[in-house]
Amino acid sequence: MKAVLRFAVIGTVLLATTGWAQSLGQTQAIGTLQVKEINVVEIDTSHVKVAVDLAMTPAESVTLNNMRLCPLSLNRMPVFAEPLNQEIVLRKGVVTALPPVYVTVLFRDLYTVKPLSDMIEEQKVHVDGELVAEIRLNVIDKLTLNTLHPKVAIAIDQDVPAEIGSNGLERTAALGILSAIETGLEAKAVAGNYIPTGGRLAWIRVLEGQAKPNLFTVVSSYSVMHGEQKTAVYLLEFGFRIGPDSVVTPAEAQAPWKYDAEYLGAARAGAVSMVKNSYDVELYPAGTGDRIGELSHKDFAVETFGTPIADHVAETGSGPGPVTVSRRASPSSLAVLKLRAPASTPGLTVAPAAVAAQDHWDQVAVFRRRNDAAGRPFVEAFGLSARRDGQTIRLSEPIDSAVFGSPIVTPDGVIGIVQDERVGAFLPAEMYPPGALVAK
Repeated sequence: MKAVLRFAVIGTVLLATTGWAQSLGQTQAIGTLQVKEINVVEIDTSHVKVAVDLAMTPAESVTLNNMRLCPLSLNRMPVFAEPLNQEIVLRKGVVTALPPVYVTVLFRDLYTVKPLSDMIEEQKVHVDGELVAEIRLNVIDKLTLNTLHPKVAIAIDQDVPAEIGSNGLERTAALGILSAIETGLEAKAVAGNYIPTGGRLAWIRVLEGQAKPNLFTVVSSYSVMHGEQKTAVYLLEFGFRIGPDSVVTPAEAQAPWKYDAEYLGAARAGAVSMVKNSYDVELYPAGTGDRIGELSHKDFAVETFGTPIADHVAETGSGPGPVTVSRRASPSSLAVLKLRAPASTPGLTVAPAAVAAQDHWDQVAVFRRRNDAAGRPFVEAFGLSARRDGQTIRLSEPIDSAVFGSPIVTPDGVIGIVQDERVGAFLPAEMYPPGALVAK
């Protein structure tokens, strides 16, 4: 069956019942999204490539940028879709077929191909995930949404038609390939203790339980004046506890305006200005709206480690000339919230030095904030791989801003933190709990 879903403009992921979430809760329905079908376009002994066909019918004219399906699961099997790095112009009331979103699944990264076999046999697939896209607006319009980075977010949880080939012989050939691959993957899963449970790796399911008391949403805010109007701007990132009194988060939380080219461009042009002493940070358990601390109430202090790299960026459209912006992905450039009331538990486990010193990690997990189809927030972990890239950790697949600040976790413990779409930082030795083994 075809899936028809509502989508809305949001400033960021919302946490219900909180003051800042209420201020961000100005949503506006702008149309419908139709997941038309999924087509298997390539399959061989190394990979399968799938095309996801979508169409939008907007209620208002809008231009979208950087659209991606992230995360995405096919029959509960996590996969990664290539982002559409192009502008998509939608006209009010006009059905617009979007360029296909391609998903390439490498069999070397799997421990079972059963979800793919079921998709081919049944000629349908259950699609679960979220489509996100940036909205092209001017700075003042963005401020009405309390963010300089408004997005369209669409929860997907539907059965969708799946097609491969034009006849039964082609489907039989594809199933034969998958059957041969499954035999080898079963042996790999047993040898590596990566037995999938409910479509997910068992260690990731355990990790979600361990992370529940140690994973937080860090909400940084500051206010700007544009004309006579004052508007609060919010930034959401993950933070995670690695000691009784230490919550690690990206350095951007300490001064979010320094990382925002649009704000800096508008400020340079005189269109906006920051309200003095308006900066604040709030701390929430991830996935809930129960605030547990606030910088202005002195519930914690913010300490920084390392110096962010400053880049000159081109004109942003908001003001004359280039502006200097701090780079999110700066090695060892992090912040720590030092809690006034330490917890009774030590936080997430830190990986041993030998694990952190590796050049490649076949299995790591990161966390992502999501809303379900009913708009309820939750947090989930998903797996990918990573490798060392100089002083940083490079993820195997691109993610989006809903993952920023997540711990990068191996089956042996945390090795770093997500800083941008592809890069994470190793934890500096100073941030590790007393007695932890740290790679030098």
